Amino acid sequence: MVNGIILNRFIQRSISPGIILLTAILLHHCTDTQVAGGFGSETTNGIVGSVHNSDDTPAAGAVIRLFPDDYDPVTGKNLGTNYVDTADEKGTYRFSRIASGNYTVVGRNRKAATGFLAGNVRVRDDSVTTAPRGTLNKTGSITADFSSGGMIREGYVYIPGTDISSSIESDEPVFLSDVPAGTYAVVMLGSEGSEKRNVLRDEITVDTTDTVTIIRPLWNYSRRLFLNTTAAGADVQGDIYGFPVLVRLNNDNLDFSQARTDGSDLLFTTSGNTVLPHEIERWDPVTELAEVWVKVDTIRGNNGTQSITMYWGNSAAAGGSSSAEVFDTIIGFQGVWHLAESANSNSFDATANRYHGTPSDTAPLPVQGVIGNAKEFNGISSGIRMEGTAVSTLNFNENDRYTLSAWVYSDTIDEKWHFIAGKGQTQYYLKQQIGSKYGNWEFVEFHDRAAWQMTITPAVTRTWKLLTGVRDGDRQYLYLDGELIDSTIKQNTDAETISRNISEDFTIGRHQEYVSYSDQGYCFFDGQIDEVRISNVVRSVDWIRLCYMNQREDDKLVRF
Repeated sequence: MVNGIILNRFIQRSISPGIILLTAILLHHCTDTQVAGGFGSETTNGIVGSVHNSDDTPAAGAVIRLFPDDYDPVTGKNLGTNYVDTADEKGTYRFSRIASGNYTVVGRNRKAATGFLAGNVRVRDDSVTTAPRGTLNKTGSITADFSSGGMIREGYVYIPGTDISSSIESDEPVFLSDVPAGTYAVVMLGSEGSEKRNVLRDEITVDTTDTVTIIRPLWNYSRRLFLNTTAAGADVQGDIYGFPVLVRLNNDNLDFSQARTDGSDLLFTTSGNTVLPHEIERWDPVTELAEVWVKVDTIRGNNGTQSITMYWGNSAAAGGSSSAEVFDTIIGFQGVWHLAESANSNSFDATANRYHGTPSDTAPLPVQGVIGNAKEFNGISSGIRMEGTAVSTLNFNENDRYTLSAWVYSDTIDEKWHFIAGKGQTQYYLKQQIGSKYGNWEFVEFHDRAAWQMTITPAVTRTWKLLTGVRDGDRQYLYLDGELIDSTIKQNTDAETISRNISEDFTIGRHQEYVSYSDQGYCFFDGQIDEVRISNVVRSVDWIRLCYMNQREDDKLVRF
């Protein structure tokens, strides 16, 4: 391996999708950055050097080849016999009548499967350059798998300045063999017959007899994200499975100019290189802000070393955002509304159920929320209705098992009750009961001709709060900002003549049918709501806490 390796970038960073080439250059201590020539008029210029075996004996008979540093072994012209020499009994080799420029010297003993490479050997006018001493060691190999990166079906991979190349065969991994040991720089993406190039990897080291695998070769950039559940982070003790992690991106942790304008080249993997499903809630390259949900199969409790990797910068990527995979109905999600849409637009349900919400005639307005955009409700006439959900997976029985949550920001303190989210006055819901008599947040389940069963906590205004209600059979819980706040059921028994009504749709910000006092401001929420979720499972204490610790504005889980 040559000492004093430095990087000589001489190829443009631009992409031409469809055909691949891999650029890797071993550079030595010379700091002159003149681009290789090699095809000008030949002079008395030359290169002299020596090559030895690993036991320091002269490598007599080794074949030494000379290439311009940017030489393409597939499309490059025939260099001629004066670019090939055989080492003599002292291991000495010579090249004469070589045009000035930068060159790569490659030496091999094919029978022994050994080789060496010296890059950036500079030839000046009217002079003979002494190349670094070469040592023949067992060669290694490089493999790259392009099958997950886009529609790459033809082309070739090569190391410029060498005779090493391999064709791309459909989805089969590319394999470069007989690669001399050393550190190679500038892994590139380009196309045959084009000068366009794009950096895939900044550096790769090949050791003797080893095979180096280039992970995600089509993505130019990557960054590790640590998931800290220790006391210094999210402070969660138990393992959590299938959890949607919120990743907030800005110009401090991502250069948006390196990614596609819609973020469709984002990719997330585990430390073991398994692809993780993700959903882009917002991607704004102008303000350089984005919120992305990534489903992590297992988040280990009380752990500060677990990480995932984010990749970006791949013009051939097919785009992998999939909300239904992140908020999977199989693991309990039955309705998830980010409420990030523009004014008058339907509210998108991220689950496969697609219970999209229709705004009222006076539509709630988009506003900056706790997670990207949210919706602001006027407390008089605005709301969202998920039509067709009356008889659906959102229709739970009495003493069923489910979890309902929402981020809320209340503007109003008065003596009226304000519906946040749920399925009707006689099923289940979150509401704000403000006034001299109550002054509470409430999670409520109605029991037929019997009572409203409530868990409560004092309400506040002008600050974002995460409310989570859990019904677990005949037990009921209310969490505030990830902490269990009430598990004692209170009952309003003024319901002996009221039947449970399952014909009402799920709504946000207003109650669908109970409008006796709606003209006086009852039933409608006055304030902002963000990230409403309903699941048909009982979420654990650790799950609920991690939601809050991850989603709060000063995220305690994710560290770049």
